[in-house]
Order: sequence, then C-alpha cells, then structure tokens
Amino acid sequence: MAVRPMYLLPAPPAAASGTRSRCQIPASGDALCVFRRCPTQPLSIPGLRILPALLSPEEAQAAMEALLAAIPWEDQVITMFGRTVPMPRRIQMFGPHGYRYSGVVHPPRPLLPLLDALRLRIEAATALPFNAVLANLYRDGHDSVGFHRDDDYAHGGQPAVASLSLGAVRRFRLQHRKDRTRSLDLELAAGSLLLIDGEARTEWLHALPRTRLPVGPRINLSYRHMVAR
Repeated sequence: MAVRPMYLLPAPPAAASGTRSRCQIPASGDALCVFRRCPTQPLSIPGLRILPALLSPEEAQAAMEALLAAIPWEDQVITMFGRTVPMPRRIQMFGPHGYRYSGVVHPPRPLLPLLDALRLRIEAATALPFNAVLANLYRDGHDSVGFHRDDDYAHGGQPAVASLSLGAVRRFRLQHRKDRTRSLDLELAAGSLLLIDGEARTEWLHALPRTRLPVGPRINLSYRHMVAR
C-alpha cells in the first residue's frame, strides 16, 4: 500500500479581534484543508502538518471499536493550582518509559498490537520514529483537555507529536502562547493525522474544548518518542 504524503497546513486568515480562523479537514482523500474564508494576512504555523486520511473510514471505524474494547481505560485525578480534580476524559499510556504529569503517574506498558501497527503506519507516513502513545478517550462533549504543550518528557532529540483521530469529529484549538489573539480551530475527521513539530510545538498551545453539541465518543492517539530521563 502506497504511503500518502503529509502536507504543510496552509496559512489561515489572520484572526480579527474576538474571532478565530476555522479549518475543516476532509473526511477522506488527499486534499489540503479548506478554509471557510479566503486568507488575507497569513498566520503560518511552522511545523504543523496534516494527513487528512492516514486511515480509510473503514479502517478508522474498525480501530475505534477495537481500541474502545482493548485499552484498559483509567479514570485519573490531576493537580492544578494546588487543587485535585477529576480528569475530564479517560486515558491510558503505552511505552517503554514511565510518564509523570500533573500528579498522574504512568508506569511502562508495552504497546498493544494494534497500537504498534498504527505506530508503524505513522512512522512510514512521517519518516520519524515513535515508541510511545498516550491514548485519550473523550466520551462525549463534556470531556475535554485544556491548553497545554507536549513538552514535559525527555524526547531524545525527536520532539514531534503525531496525533491520530478516531471516532467523532471534535474541534481542536491552537493558540499562540504569547499572543492570544492568534488562534486556529481545526475539525479533525476520523483517520486524520496531525503532526505537531517545530514552532507549532514550542510556541503554540493546543486544547480540545468542551462542546454543547451532541457528539459521540472520540479517541485521540498522541504518539511521541520518549527516552529515559
């Protein structure tokens, strides 16, 4: 099977005061993302790349169903600003090294065969090595994750994060960490792969906000390369 190339994410229009640029990622095919408005003053995000259909719709649905059943999902609590609160999603970590963040401790855990097969598929598409994956289950629109950067682990010189979406479409939001007027919303379809590297990882925060819209479950597989600290 031929590996489809990844594309640089086109520059969205500059966000006016109180507005955000939005980008709809196609459900299939190799088309670049299509913006709802014609770009005027570009807001480029170096290091952000998209593969709209790493998996076919049938492959994405099969992977979603299999991983919902196979992953031993955990409910965790996190510590934020001195407060301990329930994490608004279910998670599980796989990889050769432990992972600690916000009071959560993940011991080493081998990748499930399907997660490893997806890892190889992602490596072929990106030409980058990955050996670990943080699986996130968003059960409905109430589940979310706040703004953050994936910079809290040792990466051994390969800092890129490859984010594979399965299940329901949810809005993925990026915001510049120093200029909050610069932001971008992406609607990522099942089977799409988003690569976050370079300035997109170091200078931009990302989040999955809550939504009042009726949405089904979504799995995000956040592949990364980790080494012992």
